[in-house]
Amino acid sequence: MTPRLRSRKNRPIHMGAYPTEKLRRAEGASGPVPAFTPLGVTGDARPLAQATRDHRAMLDAIREGLVNKALAEIPADLTERAQHLKAFAHFNDATMVGICKLAPDHHLAQPLRNADVARLAQDLQTRQVKTLASGVDAIMADLRDSVIAPETDIAGHTHALVLLVAHPRAVEQDEPGATWIAGMEDHRSSLLAAESAAVLSNYIRLLGRPARGHTMTASDVDLNQLAVAAGLALPQDGQLTAPFVGTRFSLAAVTMAMDLACDRPLAAAALPRTPPAYASRRFVDGAQPFEKLKRVDSPTTYMDEPRIPRLPKRTDMFSRALFGDMGKKLQDGATGGRYIRKTPTSMAQRRALGAFGLLQDGQSAETQTALAPQQAAEMVKVVAYFLGADAVGVSRCPDWAWYSHDATGTAIDPPHDQAISLVIDQGFDTMEGASGDDWISVAQSMRAYLRFSLVGGVLARLIRDLGYPAKAHTVMDGDVLQPPLLLLSGLGEVSRIGEVILNPYLGPRLKSGAVTTTLPMTHDKPIDFGLQKFCESCQKCARECPSGAITAGPKLMFNGYEIWKSDSQKCATYRITTEGGAMCGRCMKTCPWNLEGILADSVWRWTAMKLPATAPALAKLDDLLDRGDINPVKKWWWDLEVQDDGGYRPTDKPVNTRGLQKDLKLRAKDQTLAVYP
Repeated sequence: MTPRLRSRKNRPIHMGAYPTEKLRRAEGASGPVPAFTPLGVTGDARPLAQATRDHRAMLDAIREGLVNKALAEIPADLTERAQHLKAFAHFNDATMVGICKLAPDHHLAQPLRNADVARLAQDLQTRQVKTLASGVDAIMADLRDSVIAPETDIAGHTHALVLLVAHPRAVEQDEPGATWIAGMEDHRSSLLAAESAAVLSNYIRLLGRPARGHTMTASDVDLNQLAVAAGLALPQDGQLTAPFVGTRFSLAAVTMAMDLACDRPLAAAALPRTPPAYASRRFVDGAQPFEKLKRVDSPTTYMDEPRIPRLPKRTDMFSRALFGDMGKKLQDGATGGRYIRKTPTSMAQRRALGAFGLLQDGQSAETQTALAPQQAAEMVKVVAYFLGADAVGVSRCPDWAWYSHDATGTAIDPPHDQAISLVIDQGFDTMEGASGDDWISVAQSMRAYLRFSLVGGVLARLIRDLGYPAKAHTVMDGDVLQPPLLLLSGLGEVSRIGEVILNPYLGPRLKSGAVTTTLPMTHDKPIDFGLQKFCESCQKCARECPSGAITAGPKLMFNGYEIWKSDSQKCATYRITTEGGAMCGRCMKTCPWNLEGILADSVWRWTAMKLPATAPALAKLDDLLDRGDINPVKKWWWDLEVQDDGGYRPTDKPVNTRGLQKDLKLRAKDQTLAVYP
């Protein structure tokens, strides 16, 4: 990956990465718009096409739903509404976003429906799929309703939010693992666009306005016509062409009964083009240069493997809160996932996350496809990076990495000995506009968890189709501990934050997930980029932690791991009960490794890796540059809180808007620990 030369710190998120505001605009479309061509999936026998079908069908099943009876209080200004929804779409990784009014000729003469929804509903009913994810009954009802009950029409919808997701670069034939992803760009980009459409349509319904998502496999509207009307593309030489990305993109849309400021169509002029991102890097390597890191035989954190106890899922602090171990206030905050329902941005993602919980496991094919371990490792990395993972590593999956019992108390006999760990970036831009513990924090986590549930779920399905058992372990239903697998697979080192594994290119600004399997794969080795020495000297995360949960002292042995032991009870208590926001990620926000990814950051990263003893000076420089402070330009979300009637209205609590505590001095002896084995 080549770092960007210029920072985007002064660019509002709703404007996106490309300078579309500089493009010439017209009053109407120029020339006939190419006919909308749906994505053909059913008859496509390619392995990845088949592996995406269930997740695509699930997204199409939940593109519509119940509308909140309580109308949310949102700004009346139509431009502010439009910018808000655009920013949310960019937060979900849309490449470009536009808005237009719906016209009669935007409707398809015959609505497009995804036949796989009926097949998926029947398959899940036949298998009587079981999962620990909550909301399963509601998701099954969504599937049945999509098949049995006719969808309501969208005659009352007035506006459309149009999403464009660019394809990655074309796959070279001689790349490792190329056969798994060659020609699959439409499948990949349309799947990511469908995820955004499902989330955003659910968000608008939570605000009390009718909305429906439209995808390349299930739509009531002509997506090509909408893209032209919303100023995202133009017809050129018989093809729909978008500025900066050309003809290589997929579309989705959300129609709604809500007034918004609209964009004007593009003028008939030459459209600017830019080369595709990361064109010089192979898909199997990902965007980050992990091949340059120092590899070691054992993680830089000592793990006393013979003495690491297997613990039940019940010991998770959020489970303890739910069961009342830490008092009624925490139990009330955890019951029903209130900390997720608290804000509509996070709750909008909850439905899809629960739906994907039904797809994270399943039956494997009867016949196994023979793959050499190196080929298998290349396959999982190529597919995961292609679909949107930010970092991927492969390791063994030892018994001690499994919980002893699941959340129901059922004993777990570890079924798989191989693990694929995936890391998803929570997003630098949005974190820049936040304090780390305000009203967007939980949505950042949920966005990353949802993306893993999609990518990891498809990857697990692909492995099962090859004849090997595989399960994606998500935040909704997982049987393994993520941190040790991240260490073993070379995706990071233990940081002062405690159980948080810090990645050298993403810092601690990440969420992870794992796919376990029996497919033999070549393993990655752990990495050493000097973080243990760095974190010994830097105490910024401990200084900025609002709950005082992060230690300023040395590492100690805990449950067989040598770590900087944080106070998990203080952390969980604050995250669940804070009144000025929803959850907390302030340690990630203020860590000096939370970097933007520009060229200047490369100098800082090289110094921190090669000369970790300079950590005190680098941390001081971080403070002098006010890194970790709030950048108001990047704030796009509304501080809405759920009320007793289920409606979302501006919070009446003082919002957490913390500045840096540069003068605060910590002492190791000041920390007390509530330690649960």
